[in-house]
Amino acid sequence: MFTSNVAERTNGHGNDFRYDSNMKEVTKILMFSYRNNNGQKEFFVQHNHRGFNTVLSGHVGDNIPDETLEQAARRETIEELGVEPISVTNLDHKEVVELKEWDKLSTEWAFLIEIPNIDVHYLEGNEEHGWYTLNQLEETLTWPNHQRVVPKIRKMLDTDT
Repeated sequence: MFTSNVAERTNGHGNDFRYDSNMKEVTKILMFSYRNNNGQKEFFVQHNHRGFNTVLSGHVGDNIPDETLEQAARRETIEELGVEPISVTNLDHKEVVELKEWDKLSTEWAFLIEIPNIDVHYLEGNEEHGWYTLNQLEETLTWPNHQRVVPKIRKMLDTDT
């Protein structure tokens, strides 16, 4: 009997794709971190050394058994930005992304995270970052799976700023 390591999954782009089931499956959080700067919501975007503009992300369960998605979002915010979040909101947005370069299949959950209005420094000192309004965010982000979250954030915040 022939068995295949190939399975069907939704890729988050509305299409099914086939992936090698030998890929390592990981769970990640996407952190849409923002601050309220004198009434203007500004979102943190990393400009990484490879030319991509992304929200911060992190793994769930990094050496912490039974860590919840919300706990991971809070922990990663503290680790990456060095600040305690004011609020952590699960946007109930999940996409499965195939990361061929790293041989991983990543289930990614989006979170809206409010942080204090202070100048933060991203943990990776060689990476640049910028602050963007909600109107600028969707066009600034490189990856479609990040861009698709922005309308949900806009609706949740009920603002066009």
